[in-house]
Amino acid sequence: MTSTIAGKSELTAEFVNPIISSTISVFDMMLGCTPKRTGLSLKSDHIPQHELSAVIGISGKAAGTLVLSLSKSVGIGILDRLLGITTDELNDEVCDAVCELANMIAGSAKAQLEHLEASISIPNIITGVGHAVHYPSNVSPICIAFDSEIGTFTIEAGFSDR
Repeated sequence: MTSTIAGKSELTAEFVNPIISSTISVFDMMLGCTPKRTGLSLKSDHIPQHELSAVIGISGKAAGTLVLSLSKSVGIGILDRLLGITTDELNDEVCDAVCELANMIAGSAKAQLEHLEASISIPNIITGVGHAVHYPSNVSPICIAFDSEIGTFTIEAGFSDR
């Protein structure tokens, strides 16, 4: 994995383990379910896998983007497990819950990468099938796939040196 990724973006590869451990930890602690990593790949396009994305910008000694991409049903499951609120539609409460979860994942990963003096933005939600998320032009983002009790989702990350 490292040799393939190193040619594209060594800094993005450095973020992989903290992102994986942060995702597992936050899902376990906050949602009561432990996701299992099912895949890791370089992305060749700007289209997230699912129709709901929480996008967080990162700046500091590294600049980049972290995306939590999930389906409507997983977003609804997050709202239910995080706040005990049930719904069958993609509404503001679902978006807020997904934003909060993405913020926790990014904050946890940031704490593991203190040497990069990273700052994270407030998450933004993008919805709709086929939406695009752009990364720094010299970066090939990594896509980490997970499966959990509430469904499948991905974390995408792309970073470059400042």
